[in-house]
Amino acid sequence: MINIDNASFSYGETRVLNNFSLKIGDGERICLFGESGCGKTTLLRLITGLEQPTSGSVATDQKRFSAVFQENRLLPFYTLAENIKVVGGNTSAAQEYFSKLGMNDCMQLYPKSLSGGMKRRAAIVRALSSPFDCLVLDEPFTGLDNDNSAAAADLINSELKGRTLILVTHSRHEAKLLNADIITLNKRLDKL
Repeated sequence: MINIDNASFSYGETRVLNNFSLKIGDGERICLFGESGCGKTTLLRLITGLEQPTSGSVATDQKRFSAVFQENRLLPFYTLAENIKVVGGNTSAAQEYFSKLGMNDCMQLYPKSLSGGMKRRAAIVRALSSPFDCLVLDEPFTGLDNDNSAAAADLINSELKGRTLILVTHSRHEAKLLNADIITLNKRLDKL
């Protein structure tokens, strides 16, 4: 269970979240949905412990998180295999995932030799091949065409195996691809 209890967060004078509460049960699939600036990515950062609320609390029951961020965050000086290893990922599983996403024989390539869509698929593979209890996806299909988005969604769905999914997207279609229940956040840009 992830329990967000009256969490607030501000960037300087701009309040992004104000007394936000949400419970996410183990194995649930949710999609945080809303217009830009409503706090979706900030909420992911609070859940994963990258930020701390200014008030309220976020309890995650010591869950292990794996994430696909808005940026691919592949380390440019490592091959894809090394990018997998550095996060404790399983390279055998990663090779299988790459094959399913049409990227055979790419493990020894460096990110600079990949297209944007290939980098995005590599970020998804890295997240899936790492040990996790909760998969956090922030706009995971950015830069992917419909066929590659569908293939990536199929892979994610098959590998979740009852674990929790927290998705951020602006696309109801993507939420549907991942069987995620939509939770709409209202825009809050209150000045303190």
